[in-house]
Amino acid sequence: MTIEVKPEQQRMIDVAVRSGYRDSDEVISTALAMLLEDLEDGAVAGARTGEQSFSLDEVEAELRSIGKLT
Repeated sequence: MTIEVKPEQQRMIDVAVRSGYRDSDEVISTALAMLLEDLEDGAVAGARTGEQSFSLDEVEAELRSIGKLT
């Protein structure tokens, strides 16, 4: 299967790999597993109704502040 990602999504994957994931496959597998867990818990419905989301820049800054990204 081939999946095309947008530049911003690729940047997110790259950040995750730099922060310790083995490769893009591991990043995507983890993200999908977390999404499934959220779907099962009903958490995704709340996120889609206007709960706060964070920009990639905010996530990168947080990862830097806790030493997970250089």
